[in-house]
Amino acid sequence: MKRPVFDSAWPPDVVEIYRNDLREMWDPSIERHMYNAYQNQLAVYRGIAKRYGAKTVLDIGCAQATLAILLAEEGRKVTAVDIREQFLDYAKRRVEHGDIRFVAENAFDVPDIGTFDVVFANQIIEHLVHPADFLRQLSRFVAPGGVLAVSTPNHDYFRSSLPSFTELGDPEQYAEREFSAGGGDHFFAYTEEELRNAAADAGLIVREVVYFETPFISGHAFVRFIHGVVPVASLRALDRAALRIAPRKLAHQLLILLGRTA
Repeated sequence: MKRPVFDSAWPPDVVEIYRNDLREMWDPSIERHMYNAYQNQLAVYRGIAKRYGAKTVLDIGCAQATLAILLAEEGRKVTAVDIREQFLDYAKRRVEHGDIRFVAENAFDVPDIGTFDVVFANQIIEHLVHPADFLRQLSRFVAPGGVLAVSTPNHDYFRSSLPSFTELGDPEQYAEREFSAGGGDHFFAYTEEELRNAAADAGLIVREVVYFETPFISGHAFVRFIHGVVPVASLRALDRAALRIAPRKLAHQLLILLGRTA
């Protein structure tokens, strides 16, 4: 994947993802804990693609398509979808090789683009107030035996102060906030049980639940101050240990893997 080259003609939102790209992918010295956290997320997602033997991948809401590009460059056939065409234009500049196509479309309006071994929907569902509809929509892209991987911030994380989806009450009253919340402006979070219920409502089965990203990797709770002196291998070992002890409380992120019923 190519390192991005700044273009003064970019709109402000593309400049922002460029800055994120630098600190998360290319220059760990900017914010080392952010670099470590993002690399850990990528490792989790890439591990899922490998574990499920994915030859074809769909990445919904891909933003700058980092995951999609990496998976394509590893030899998979990838489709990357995002509602923001300017993000996809940015992503195209970073591709060096691989079989990848880009589709500018709302997740609910994606045309018939085939089926895939793994469908990723990372950090999207927390912006939506009708999760079962979203899962049902994405399930049509899952090939027989494939999985739908949905990640979101974990409501039960010890530092989370957001209400859960159930605590919102009637979700319809928040419909105007769909697709509008930025990454730092979530107004609720999901519990594992709420995601399981949404999956059941969508007619999907839960194949696996993964909690990941403790403060040892995210840098939360002032742990970021040790990222510059403690080797990342040691941080990852501490992260794995913490996840064995209390995953629901210590993991910032929650990922649920879903399959279609027979």
